[in-house]
Amino acid sequence: MSRELYDCTAAELATRPVEHLEHDTPPSEAANWLDENGYDAAPVYAGGDPVGFVHEDDISPDTDGDTLDTHVTPLTIDYMMSGDTSLPDVISALVANPVYFLGGHSNVTGVLTRADLNTAPARIYLFDRITYLEEQLRELVLDEAPNWKQTPVTVGELDDIESRYADAQAANVALDEIHYAQFSTLETIVTSVEDCWQACGFSTRGAANSALHEITELRNDVAHANLLVENTETNAFLSDGRTTENLSDTLETIEGVLGELSGATAEPDTSPDVSS
Repeated sequence: MSRELYDCTAAELATRPVEHLEHDTPPSEAANWLDENGYDAAPVYAGGDPVGFVHEDDISPDTDGDTLDTHVTPLTIDYMMSGDTSLPDVISALVANPVYFLGGHSNVTGVLTRADLNTAPARIYLFDRITYLEEQLRELVLDEAPNWKQTPVTVGELDDIESRYADAQAANVALDEIHYAQFSTLETIVTSVEDCWQACGFSTRGAANSALHEITELRNDVAHANLLVENTETNAFLSDGRTTENLSDTLETIEGVLGELSGATAEPDTSPDVSS
């Protein structure tokens, strides 16, 4: 990367402070407590030490019993995460499991769920990368598509660009006109010019169109403070709303295209293949 980008870790995303349930809490009471507090899961303690966790799917207000012991999932390494885990790795992990715990000094110090991907640190991280991608796409268009006004850009988009360009000229701060194009317009230009979408690492126009459209949709949600993960319940194909898996795939595409355009990937060990 030619400039430093914002980093986000599991520790910044995790919910704190951590409230816990005692193992001898009746399951029905615990289920109501989770619902009232809006928690997906909570650690369970016995004798002052964490022994596991209970998820909202494990119990309900109708669950019988005097303790949580038979409903607790052991707090093994599979459900633990280091606080310095990067956001791409956090998202990837949350595709597999809906909850993770951060620990220290024999205590749970943070709870991380898919809902935490809708918080400010994740939004800032994505905004920074998408903004950088936008900058790179503008430079790509200048290099590979100087006649970009002849692509399928609409009259309304051109009018909007020219209006903002005129305002910048009047203020004596004008850049090239392409700098006043919105991301969706850049998507149109890049996907219509073979040299552009190939430079982004795509093998077909269709692949470029699909992937860049997903980035445009994510960019709009980031910019307008909409939910980034709309469906935390399932990663099933054709599920309603953006899932954790969808977000993971889109972020991989962003990192991959940035790598193609800058000559070095933002995450060198996990660079995705964006050609399919």
